[in-house]
Amino acid sequence: MDLDLEELESRLVIPAPNGRPGLVLGWLATVFFENPWTRPVREAVAELGEHYIEQFREHLVWAQHTKTARMYPMAKNRVPTPGQWLPQHEDGESWWFGFHGGEKEDDASAFQVCALGSDDVVKDLGYFHVRLPLLWFKSHPGSFPEFVRPICQKLRPASGRAGIGFLLPLSVEGQIHGEALVTPLASRFPGIEVDSPTSDCFQLHDGIRGVNWLTILGDRWVEAAGGRDYLRIRLDEPTFPFYPYDGGLMIQAGPKPQIGDTTRGLWPEHYVTLHKVLKKIQIKTYTRFHMGGPGPRMDQPATLAWLFRFDGR
Repeated sequence: MDLDLEELESRLVIPAPNGRPGLVLGWLATVFFENPWTRPVREAVAELGEHYIEQFREHLVWAQHTKTARMYPMAKNRVPTPGQWLPQHEDGESWWFGFHGGEKEDDASAFQVCALGSDDVVKDLGYFHVRLPLLWFKSHPGSFPEFVRPICQKLRPASGRAGIGFLLPLSVEGQIHGEALVTPLASRFPGIEVDSPTSDCFQLHDGIRGVNWLTILGDRWVEAAGGRDYLRIRLDEPTFPFYPYDGGLMIQAGPKPQIGDTTRGLWPEHYVTLHKVLKKIQIKTYTRFHMGGPGPRMDQPATLAWLFRFDGR
């Protein structure tokens, strides 16, 4: 059940039918925040985006932002970084940016930062998403929880999750190819995150989506789950480290990530335990992760089966 990173090293990149990298296994963190159309939130997102770009610039190749859906090579300086425009962006207007490290613009990459803020003040959340290669901390200082916690401290997210995930391309064209690769793998490896942040923005006001190695709860959901004292009683130390931040709590499920394997009857036991404790604050329904295209897709039945995969375990 413990993840052996060495065993995964040769399987980190999965080609799409066109032969290009369509899916990558790596670290991901996605957090959701309220009021994305306001300047203080935009400033926080811009600061985090700039920090990621500065730290990993040598690995980033392509850029995209609000003014155009096109992808441009970063070397051409056609796309400004978020700190150059996002804080001054008009209040109430939607915004978006994305930077990734694929060789081609439609390639999946383990280096990526992207964020979105909707202009629908009635219901939509914003999101901030970052990635790193799965073996990054094998040769670099720090740990993934230490990488994610400052993001929570800066943005004070309403909810979020982080861990090992299926990393799709940034471009829509690339996602169409990559999503077909996710579907069969997601049903087999229940500990690997299936990320769909844009869809989540419409659907996570009434609960969290689920759990992963790192599960992020804003104060609203901490209290709805029973409060910190209750969570500490149900989730023993040191198996479930708590990482408080101003406005919420990040919970780690076990000392290492677990991916499981349903073909062998293996389930990530710590994720299952955390799921049981937080079940009452999980959303009850969802539309679908994938909108369609060639190959197998996660339609609504497949999406709901994945979301509630830990029920009864």
